[in-house]
Amino acid sequence: MKRLSLKPLLLLACVAGAAGAAGAQEPCRLGRAVAPDYGGVMLGMTAEELARMFPGSEELPRVAAAGADASKPYVASLGMLELAIRREQFGDAAELLLTFFGGRLHRIDVRYRRPVPWNDVAQFSEQVSRRLAVPSDAWGAPSSDAEKQSRALDCRGFSVVVRIDRGGPSTLSIVDTAPAPPPTPAPTDGAKDAAPAKAPRGRRGRARGRRGAGRAPAAAGEEKKPFEKESR
Repeated sequence: MKRLSLKPLLLLACVAGAAGAAGAQEPCRLGRAVAPDYGGVMLGMTAEELARMFPGSEELPRVAAAGADASKPYVASLGMLELAIRREQFGDAAELLLTFFGGRLHRIDVRYRRPVPWNDVAQFSEQVSRRLAVPSDAWGAPSSDAEKQSRALDCRGFSVVVRIDRGGPSTLSIVDTAPAPPPTPAPTDGAKDAAPAKAPRGRRGRARGRRGAGRAPAAAGEEKKPFEKESR
């Protein structure tokens, strides 16, 4: 009986391992500083900046007037009428949802008009990779349930998510996942009420200056009063 050579088997194993490594998901190494924009809308923008981009919006000025309250998010919805001013970038969008947190844009949701040119989240994520210039080989595995299909691209400081609701719209989301900076501590009541420290008083000299040395000179024509000695 002839002995089988192990070399072909080892070669096949190496080829299969290389193919598996090539098909493995690569991590997204993009940081928050290079997070993609959508039609000029970027994470971190203020409501005032976006109100200048979409002057027909009634909700963005309200968000701007609300201030930078970090305790709750504010959401502004822009429909096709508000988006028409930037038809080239948002012509295929039915609605743009902007979520602000701490006075800055924290999340971008784009809901597309139907029909859409993709059939599943794999095709959807492929088109998003080309549009946003994000790596196409770093997307996670597609997931689905009775209500939706979705797929996520998690980078260093932001995530891109595509979602197709069954019988509903397709949505692209760009979400800020960078940790928020710690809030500036407010001064305590004791620090507010504490009186400032007084400068040490200098030692009074023994020799007393001549009385009236620092007095302003009498005006012209004014009668000088006789000098009166200090009573002991």
